Amino acid sequence: MYEKDPDRFLGEPTRFFHWSLPHLVRLGSPASVLDLGCGPGRDSRALASAGFVVRAIDHSPIAIERARAQPASGALRFERTDALSALRATASSSVDAVYAHALYMILSEEELRELLRELSRTLRPGGLHLFAVRSVTDPIARRGREVAPDVWCEGPHTTPHRYYRTESVAAFGRASFERVAAELAPDLHLWYVCDRRP
Repeated sequence: MYEKDPDRFLGEPTRFFHWSLPHLVRLGSPASVLDLGCGPGRDSRALASAGFVVRAIDHSPIAIERARAQPASGALRFERTDALSALRATASSSVDAVYAHALYMILSEEELRELLRELSRTLRPGGLHLFAVRSVTDPIARRGREVAPDVWCEGPHTTPHRYYRTESVAAFGRASFERVAAELAPDLHLWYVCDRRP
């Protein structure tokens, strides 16, 4: 994806960043943020500029190379690794917020279960889990073969993609977290969610 499109996910911070910021500022400063699936780092840089201590990770070496090449201010560190490895390597109750924009659509059910367990372990009490996930209203949903409920795969060499309904958003993380806010951005077909660790 990054090889085909050199400008992929560059530019201004996302609308999800602007939606998340009021929730994050309530944590006080300097709060620590773990950005999972940061891509080339547009939201990571904005978080660091806003005064947060940011550890930003992505599995793509191209994304991390581009992230490191962009100017940034504040406390910001980019790492090449995957989300679960980053969480496993994070000390318990050591992070104020975990931020994930459109990452969870490519994770399996098993990976999502482990991710939620690790989030509950690594977040401090009162810490926030902010995430954006694709809605089933997205026109690109339902392409290809449905391999699980609301999970579609376009071809034999593509990653299945997961889309979320109102009910699946409501259920996500309910066992471990308190829901602070959830909102569908209908024009983007994205759910914006903020949960708190009790």
